Amino acid sequence: MSAGRCRAGVAAAVVVMIGAGCAGATSGEGGRAGSGRGAAWTTPVDWPFSLAVAGDDAVVTVSRNLVVVLDTVRGRERWHAEVAHVTHYEPALDADTVLVSADDRFLALDRRTGSLRWEAPVGEHAGGAALARAGSEPIALVTTERGQVAALDGESGVARWSVQLPGHIDAAPAVDGGALTGAAAAVQWHGDEDRLRVLDLATGATRWETAVDPGTTAPLIERGQVVLGEGNGNFEARVVARDLTTGAERWSVPAPASFESGVVPGADGDDIAVSDHFGTVTLVDAARGTTRWQTSIREPILDTRVLLTADGVVLQTYGGKIVILDRGSGRIVRRLDPAGFPVGIGLSRGRLIFAVRLARPDRVEAERLP
Repeated sequence: MSAGRCRAGVAAAVVVMIGAGCAGATSGEGGRAGSGRGAAWTTPVDWPFSLAVAGDDAVVTVSRNLVVVLDTVRGRERWHAEVAHVTHYEPALDADTVLVSADDRFLALDRRTGSLRWEAPVGEHAGGAALARAGSEPIALVTTERGQVAALDGESGVARWSVQLPGHIDAAPAVDGGALTGAAAAVQWHGDEDRLRVLDLATGATRWETAVDPGTTAPLIERGQVVLGEGNGNFEARVVARDLTTGAERWSVPAPASFESGVVPGADGDDIAVSDHFGTVTLVDAARGTTRWQTSIREPILDTRVLLTADGVVLQTYGGKIVILDRGSGRIVRRLDPAGFPVGIGLSRGRLIFAVRLARPDRVEAERLP
């Protein structure tokens, strides 16, 4: 079973939960606490598509034609830019740039002002992207849904290299600065055989490639290894790490079910956290390759960035909840119901930032973490 068919099957089994997750919401005013749940601030936006948080900036794509940047301290708008047909893919941020995909192109916006720095057409539906550096050179790694991977010059948007993979790409790419191993990118795709490839970020040369099971998360590059959850769709699954340079398997730990390509594992220190599509969260000690704990939250997980705080693990569910687990024990600390459907989560200054639609109002909100 392909990851796409697997996701569709899980989605059909729990579609009723969407309706339950979208009932009622408390209105709020931008820059003020308005949710009654300990919100630091809530700022209305119209039909958010995606969210990315870095430092004191929350970048939200809105209603197919707008990119808005909010100050995560107060929720006030820093700037907005009109971008026609912006997609649902999460924006990528570095110190200077906000990179977004829109229809058949990528656009780089100045992070301080929102002014357009460059625009790069890709000739087909744009997908996920990441920003990194190859040595001193800034690189925008971009993908398309039909399997193209390209490295664009971060200053001009001019293509440095491009490769066509024999399938389609659903998962976000991963990049690594590579002080010790050399800058690298990891891309996972679906085709006649699902595969994972690690590329040299400067040249596009393939370092190594391997077949993976079809029920697979997005890849994560962390401390010289590529980590992802993978499963065969028949309750044989694992979280596995491969050496970034050679592809040799370093460790794997069992998981109870397969994964979804919309799930991006989280990492902090030696800890890596990931959830399978039935909602079992696994925290791995990546230094030893052992399971610290596994907790079933009993809600499907199809599309989330897994976040690690000093004390917690945070993720969003298909049914519209945001779940916080204790990082030390795996105990569920809180199930936050935003009274709508969350489309992205992030962390800033000890606060959880999330965007929610199908709510009253649609909004971006900051909640104090427990």
